[in-house]
Amino acid sequence: MSLLVKVESWMACDCLGYPIKVCRLPDFRTGSFMEGLWVRKSFSAAGHTLLVYDYLLTFRDEFVYVWNAPWTAVKVLFLLNRYGNLMGQTFIGLEEAGLLAHDSQEFCRRFAIFTTCFMYLSTESIHILVLVRAWAIWGTRKRVTKILAWSYVCYILMLLTGSAHNLSAKKMRFLFLDVIRVCVTTMPKYVWLVYVGSFILDTILFVLTMRSLWRYSREFQQLYPSSLLHVLFRDAIIFFIASTFSNALTIASWAAYWDNPKYFLGKGFATPLLSVVGQRLVLNLRGLQTRTYTTRDISCEVDRQLQAFAEVGSPDLDDVDELEGVQE
Repeated sequence: MSLLVKVESWMACDCLGYPIKVCRLPDFRTGSFMEGLWVRKSFSAAGHTLLVYDYLLTFRDEFVYVWNAPWTAVKVLFLLNRYGNLMGQTFIGLEEAGLLAHDSQEFCRRFAIFTTCFMYLSTESIHILVLVRAWAIWGTRKRVTKILAWSYVCYILMLLTGSAHNLSAKKMRFLFLDVIRVCVTTMPKYVWLVYVGSFILDTILFVLTMRSLWRYSREFQQLYPSSLLHVLFRDAIIFFIASTFSNALTIASWAAYWDNPKYFLGKGFATPLLSVVGQRLVLNLRGLQTRTYTTRDISCEVDRQLQAFAEVGSPDLDDVDELEGVQE
């Protein structure tokens, strides 16, 4: 039986920042709390290790295919996500090692705000890259642009609403900070609902992207090389699997462990995992050599395929005969 510590009414608002008469907090001496803390630290270390390891593996590709490329929106987003994640996850790793908190409630409040904003910026920079890719594959039509834009706006509004609700707890207290030296608090019970929108958006994008790629593979074989279509198919499937796992882990940890240190699994492990897969998506396309190109030409070709997959001379050309006429 887990022991519980009662905090009387004079400490109201110390749990989640809401006016309550009595809060019931887990005792750090119980096995479940310490096990949760160990799992949290282990997954955070694994996420940081995965990010650094993949960075070392792909540094050469980054140097050849990204840094030698012209500056585009795709390149800027890629570099911000790559190096922003490295710095952010390193900062999180130092905090999880107990090197930064120093029994400071104020530091932990700022850390909570930082990790929430960092998590959203990291995942959304990857989502924007995937949205650009989907927009390009679907043909860059105005109707498609409106669908993508409004879907993403609705999703962002859900995230902002959930974040505002979570971070509005100004009196949030961090548990047993003087003993464990790690910023551990509790989550609002239903904040996980904001990530249901991410799962729905990713599913819709995946289904429509696969449908468009299947149509291209049947109708546009002579215009687009099979190796390019193979990479697009493969990476779309891999990204969807990784994104689904990331969303499921975040939702499960926030829903089931809102009062346990394990709630941090989404920030410590799911975020770097999704970033690695998203970065690989860009690097795989940039490293694809379907013809004899220089490095700069490869980059320009990949950017063209990402930003305007069906765009040849006019953004609204969808007819195969017209495309072939423009190509000639």
